[in-house]
Amino acid sequence: MIRIASGGLWLGVGLAKMAALVWLIDERWQLALLALLAAWSLAGLALWLRRLHRA
Repeated sequence: MIRIASGGLWLGVGLAKMAALVWLIDERWQLALLALLAAWSLAGLALWLRRLHRA
C-alpha cells in the first residue's frame, strides 16, 4: 500500500513539474513557483514515506 501511495506521489511530482513548465512558458511566474513548491513538497513526502516504510 505504501508503494502505491509513494508511486502516486511521484506521479504528482511529475505533473506539478509539467504544470510549472507550462506556466513558465505562459509567463505566469507565481503559478509556476507554486507548482514547483508543490513538486518539492510531494517529493519530500514521498521520500519520507519510503523512509517510514523501511524503518
